[in-house]
Amino acid sequence: MTIAVRETAIADSRFARWDARWKLAALLIASVGVATLRQPAPATIAFLCSLILCAIAKLRYRHVRDRVMLLLFGILPFIAILPFAISDDGDGPAWTIGFLRASESGLIQAAVLVARCLTIGLLAMILSRTAPIPQTLAAAHALYVPATLVLIAQLAFRYIGVLFEEARRLRIALWCRGFRAKTNRHTYHTLGSVAGALLVRGGERAERVSAAMHCRGFDGTPRALQQFRTVPQDVFGFVLVLFGTVAIVLWDRL
Repeated sequence: MTIAVRETAIADSRFARWDARWKLAALLIASVGVATLRQPAPATIAFLCSLILCAIAKLRYRHVRDRVMLLLFGILPFIAILPFAISDDGDGPAWTIGFLRASESGLIQAAVLVARCLTIGLLAMILSRTAPIPQTLAAAHALYVPATLVLIAQLAFRYIGVLFEEARRLRIALWCRGFRAKTNRHTYHTLGSVAGALLVRGGERAERVSAAMHCRGFDGTPRALQQFRTVPQDVFGFVLVLFGTVAIVLWDRL
């Protein structure tokens, strides 16, 4: 069966022309630095900087907006809990809502969490939308990421579409047989059987793919079709992101 992997067209930008190794290293360092921020002002500046980077990378506004909304939906439970979970011990302002008590420090930590998550999410989106995924994974291997992890990520990216297509066919088969999902034992039993069948088929396909790769001389070493080449602009971009990250982290600590 032909496997079609759909990738979003990559717009020509400074990020698209940036060597994948330097770009991956720079954005990983920036993500780690953002994850350590504790104050609202540096976290907000980091978020604004990530939006500027998205504009430089020429990411579509609609795509960025949709991903931001998805991230906000994912962290919504933590945002709702933090104001009530962190106490000021009576030193700071607080508000009582019924039997719950919301603290100012909890609200600040929730805001910092939102800014950090959105910033890291936008950096990850820049990384994934300015170069093909196989090229980024090859850059990770060039940066001494273990070959096993790189191969797992490559195969997952390559065959995730196959698993979704298999799940779609199973869903259509159930629908044609009159199955309708309800909150009863029969539904849970059927969905469990479908999940089991999907896992079994995935395992069988993985064995066939492994045998085919070994027959073609695969020795477990990831290889890239293109050769990486460093130019002065790549190093300059890395140093710029590095100094910006260090400056924001130092500002946060001081």
